[in-house]
Amino acid sequence: MKIMLVDDKPHVRNHLKLMLKQLHFTEDVILEANCDQEAIRLITEHEPDIIVTDAKLLLLGEAPLSERLANAQYPQSTIIVTSSHPFVLEAFSKGGIVSLLKPIARGELEGALMRAFAVTG
Repeated sequence: MKIMLVDDKPHVRNHLKLMLKQLHFTEDVILEANCDQEAIRLITEHEPDIIVTDAKLLLLGEAPLSERLANAQYPQSTIIVTSSHPFVLEAFSKGGIVSLLKPIARGELEGALMRAFAVTG
């Protein structure tokens, strides 16, 4: 299983990576990107099963990651959206996308990954 962490803050990515190790996802490939351009490059090269991304990087910019993923020929990745703003996550949840409020607790990350694994099979 390949998991990609997309966040412009290194401490957030490090925190998520540490939790993944605590949840025994250390055998999985864990990719990291700090911007949407780097995320697209890694998605193209590695075809991750799950993408854990900050909502800001998913939605903002000249060519948002969400738009580039939707318009490109990338494999279907399950997306887990993170944000420190509950109102942002509410919109994603209504669309059926798994979302996590920052700061992310280990149990919440574990539940989100289990739901994502169920989708990716």
